[in-house]
Amino acid sequence: MTTAAEHGLEQDWLLAPGFDLELKQYVLLGYLQRVHARFSERKLYPHLDELWVHAERLAQLQEHFRSTNEALIGGVIGVDLERAELVRAKAQESELLKVVRDVIDFAIPELMLRLEEGRELRRSLSSHIQFSPVGLLPIHTHEGYLLLRQGREARVYEYRVPLLHGSALDLQYHSVRTRYLDSYQVSLANTYEHIKSDLVRRAHQLPNPATFVFEADIGLPHIETFMPLVKQLVHQELWRSSR
Repeated sequence: MTTAAEHGLEQDWLLAPGFDLELKQYVLLGYLQRVHARFSERKLYPHLDELWVHAERLAQLQEHFRSTNEALIGGVIGVDLERAELVRAKAQESELLKVVRDVIDFAIPELMLRLEEGRELRRSLSSHIQFSPVGLLPIHTHEGYLLLRQGREARVYEYRVPLLHGSALDLQYHSVRTRYLDSYQVSLANTYEHIKSDLVRRAHQLPNPATFVFEADIGLPHIETFMPLVKQLVHQELWRSSR
């Protein structure tokens, strides 16, 4: 996983100098506002990945704090008759750790709200991408070509899926590896079948490559959104066909 981008949130933001609850809240909310602005531009990645990583990391820390506090609970100091249970001394917590814990308790719900916003946007934008095979598909479909079309231009990528597994939706596209090959202008004279034939002529190692075309009916940022969504759709299609 790459580090946060220029306008992202550093991986060590929680433990960076400046242990003040309001300051940490300011840093986090500023980051989430920038992510919201990118989502409004239909730019999903790398922001969706970053949100997921930050939320997972803080959830692990939160669980660690909970387990540590339980392990440090002191002896019996009384009895709660109403609840019929013993009252034990609470572990003493430093002011620094209290700030860290408070930041975590504040940050997780905020990150999850923005993460769900991104996931909903992903679902919506994915519905604007139609895809279909070009010609007959071979038995082996874990490598071949992807044609990504917006307008009249179709960008062609070679794809490979070295290991297909039922990973979480947030991680699926990472297993689809692509390499840009060329761009074509699609027309009545230059159809998808013609493009596929040209690719076969240029690369003899795949006489009948699996070839899929993806068409977006709305404008999508190519790198930040279109390509990652295509990779997810490829993974899902291959996973269904392998079952």
